[in-house]
Amino acid sequence: MIQQTLRWVALATLPLVVSLPAHAATISDPAGDFLATFTGTHSGDLDVLSTSATFDGTTFHLGATVNGNVGTLPTALYVFGFNRGAGSNDFTSLGLPNIKFDTVITMTGAGVTGGRDLVANTPITLPAGAAHISGSSFTLDVPLSLLPSLGLQPLQYGINLWPRDSSVAAGNAQISDFAPNTTTFNATAVPEPSTVVLSLAGLAALFVRRRRS
Repeated sequence: MIQQTLRWVALATLPLVVSLPAHAATISDPAGDFLATFTGTHSGDLDVLSTSATFDGTTFHLGATVNGNVGTLPTALYVFGFNRGAGSNDFTSLGLPNIKFDTVITMTGAGVTGGRDLVANTPITLPAGAAHISGSSFTLDVPLSLLPSLGLQPLQYGINLWPRDSSVAAGNAQISDFAPNTTTFNATAVPEPSTVVLSLAGLAALFVRRRRS
């Protein structure tokens, strides 16, 4: 009877193991909130609706949904700023001093990626296939090895997304939107599979103990 119960618990919890990704730290952003200082094309793919980030221990998984198919505007550029602990760059000139960053990771509307460590003043090259675009959404996989700490732990890194229209002369007038609008956010940890399995095993043991009593 106990073996049968354990088998039932294992079969019942297997779908949970398969379908238990962490909920990303998702930030919603209002539609149509283009910055007043933005002088580029008001294209939907430069209007962020949401952005998210998870960290699985080795890689940041960044994502966003915009108000139009990614790449509709050929000059669209998506910039994720990271503050690893040395964020001396900010947007005080736009009245946004709390959006600080020391690294930028970029993607074009065609999925071409790049980046720059602004402290070391060195380029960042993402692995092939780091970008994934599907309609109005995209994800970027950024290894932690490319973003070494400058004082903060990975889950403390500040993150923000700001699209740009690269056809505009260089400067903040390129920036169409921020997500979040006035500050940064942190990634959410993805639980390790072993942790999930152990938790489910504990639940199974508790269930069996109650059946015995």
